[in-house]
Amino acid sequence: MTRLFAQYQPRITLVNGAITVMILSIVAKLFFIQVLHHDDYRLRSDRQSTALETLPAIRGEILARGGESFTTNTIHYSFAVDPQVLQSADSLADLFARVFNRPAERYLGLMHSDRSFAWLERNVPSGKSKPLLALDFRGLIVRPEVRRRYPYARLAAPVIGFTDVDNRGIAGIELEYETNLRGLDGRQVQRFNARGEPLYRHRSGWTPPVNGAHIRLTIDIDYQAIFEEELELAYDRLHPAGLQGVLIDPHSGDILALAQYPGFNPNRAWESPVANQRLKPVNDMYEPGSTLKVVTAVAALEEGLYAPDELIDCENGEFRYGDLLISDTHPRAELTLAGIMAHSSNIGIIKIAERLGADRLYRYLTRFGLGARTGVGWQGESPGLLRAPDAWSEISTGELAMGQEIGVTTLQLALVYVAIANGGLLLRPRLVYSVLEDVTAEPSPPQPQVIRRVASRQTMRRMREILFYSVEEGTGSTARIAGYQIAGKTGTAQKFIDGSYSKRKFMPTFAAMIPADNPRLVCVVAVDSPQYGRHFGSEAAAPIVRNIFQRILHLNNDFYVPPPAVAEQPRPPILLATAGTQHKMPRRGQVPDFQGFSLRKALRVARQANVRVQLEGSGRVVRQSVPAGARVDQATVCRLILAQEGR
Repeated sequence: MTRLFAQYQPRITLVNGAITVMILSIVAKLFFIQVLHHDDYRLRSDRQSTALETLPAIRGEILARGGESFTTNTIHYSFAVDPQVLQSADSLADLFARVFNRPAERYLGLMHSDRSFAWLERNVPSGKSKPLLALDFRGLIVRPEVRRRYPYARLAAPVIGFTDVDNRGIAGIELEYETNLRGLDGRQVQRFNARGEPLYRHRSGWTPPVNGAHIRLTIDIDYQAIFEEELELAYDRLHPAGLQGVLIDPHSGDILALAQYPGFNPNRAWESPVANQRLKPVNDMYEPGSTLKVVTAVAALEEGLYAPDELIDCENGEFRYGDLLISDTHPRAELTLAGIMAHSSNIGIIKIAERLGADRLYRYLTRFGLGARTGVGWQGESPGLLRAPDAWSEISTGELAMGQEIGVTTLQLALVYVAIANGGLLLRPRLVYSVLEDVTAEPSPPQPQVIRRVASRQTMRRMREILFYSVEEGTGSTARIAGYQIAGKTGTAQKFIDGSYSKRKFMPTFAAMIPADNPRLVCVVAVDSPQYGRHFGSEAAAPIVRNIFQRILHLNNDFYVPPPAVAEQPRPPILLATAGTQHKMPRRGQVPDFQGFSLRKALRVARQANVRVQLEGSGRVVRQSVPAGARVDQATVCRLILAQEGR
C-alpha cells in the first residue's frame, strides 16, 4: 500500500460505498417496478401512451311506408384541445374567433384550463369546418361525428321526433326506438410517443361499429302531407288553439297519417314550444261529444233493443234529465235510431242509453277499447278516462252516451270507427311496419292484430248505413263528395274548464269512413277551441275530412263509385206493392213513390223532389210513412223502411 493510497483510502472507501448503495438502490427500484409492481406500471404506461378512440355507429334511418327517408345522416366535426400539450394558443384562439364570430377570450379561457380535455365547438357542418381541418396545432383534437338531419322538416315531426347534440333520441320514434336506431359504437386503440404525437393504430384493439337498424313506418308520406296541409289551411280559417287527426286503414290497423298543427321543425326544435313536440293524437285526451254516440247505437242494435222503424220521443228538443235541462240543436218530436244519429239528438241517445242500462253501456265502452291504451307502443300514451259504473252518478249513463264524463284520445276514437268499418273487430293500431337491418330490404306485410270482436257484422253494416244517412241527410252533410259514399258522425263537445262546461270553448270533431259500404279509410279530425261561431263539428271538422278525402281520391281512382248505368242495370225485383206501376219523377214538394228503390236511389230522388227522408234498414224500400203523391213542406219527414229481398 503506497503512502498516497493510504492517505486517500477513507475517501475511496466512502465513494465505493456510495456507488454500491446507489447501484443496489437502482436494482431494488428496478425489482420493485419490474417484478413486484409490473402490472401496475404497465397499465400506467398504456394509459399514457395509448388512447381508446370511439368509432361511431351510423344511426339507422326512419322510413315512410313507401321507403322515403324521413332522416339523413351527415358528417359534422367537433373540435377540442388538450391544454396540457397545446402550443400557440393565442393564434388558435384568434382563428376560431374569426370562423365562429365569437370573442377570442372565450377560447383562450378553455385553452388555459387545468383540465386535459376541453371542447371548443361541437357539431360544426363540413363547409364551415374546412379552414379548421387543415390546421396542424399540437394539442388540437378533431373528431368527426354523425349528425341527424330531417329533410322533410316539419312533416310528421311529432311522430319522427329528434336527437340531441350527442345524436341520442329524445322524442318521437327517435326515442321510442333508440336501442334499434343507434347501433353499437366500435373502438380503435391509438398509440402516442413521449411528446404526445400519434404513432400508429393498434390492430389488435380494433372493434368495428355495428350500424343501427332502420325503422319503416306505416305512414304514407303523400297522405301525411295532405293531412298536414289541410290542418294548416283550417288553422288559418278557424283560428283554433290547435288541430289533430288520424287516418287509418280499417282492415290492417295501419296508421297512414298521424298529424297535428302547429308542429315544429326537428332541425331547429328549440325554436318551438315543447307542447308542439308532444304527439297529441296519442297523448292528449278530451271529451269527444256526439262522435261517441255510435257506441250507444251499436250496443242498442247488437242487443236488439230497437226495431228499424221504432220511434223515440225526443220531446221537441227539451228534456229534464236529473237536475239537467237537455236541449237539442235540431229539435224533433219523434225520431228513429237513424234519425237520432243523423240529427245528433242528445235527448234520443239518452233515452236509448237508459233502456240499455249502465252495465251494458259500460261493457260496450270497454269492448271498443275505451279507458285503456291502444297498444300502439308509445311512451306517454294516454289510456283515456272511463270510470267504472260504481263511480257513476244517476245521470252518468246519459252523459256518457252523449260523449261526456269520458276522456278519449283521437287514436282511441278512430279505433271505434275502425271497428264499425271492418265489420266489428277492434284492432291494435300499427305505426311501425318493420325493423330492417338493410334499408333496401322489402319487408313482408305483418298480419293485423285483432284484440276482440266488438259486435256482429250485421250490426256494424246497419251502423254504417246509419252513418251514411248522417252524411247524406244529417249534420255531416258538409262532408259529402259527389260520386262517393261517405259515412260519418259529427261532434261538438263543450270543453270542461274550471269545474263547468264552457259556453265559448268547444272541441268539434268529425269521424268518417270511405267508401261507406266497404270502407278502406277511416279519418278522424279534432279541432281544439276554434273561433266561436265556427265551433260546430259540421263547420269546423267535417270540411277538413272532406278535403282530405277529396285529395286522396285524386291520387287513387280505386275509391270511385260510379253511378249506375240505367241501360245496363237489371230491373229491380217487382214487389206486390209496386206491381203494374211505373215510377215517375214527381214535382218538387211532392212525395215520390219510393217502393223498390235502393238506398242511394231513394236519397237521390228525395233530393230532387225536395222531400226530407229518414231511412231504416238495408236493401230496397218496402214501406214509406207518407203516401206517394202527397204534398209536403220541409217540416215533414218521410220514413223509408228498407229490407233485403225475400225478407
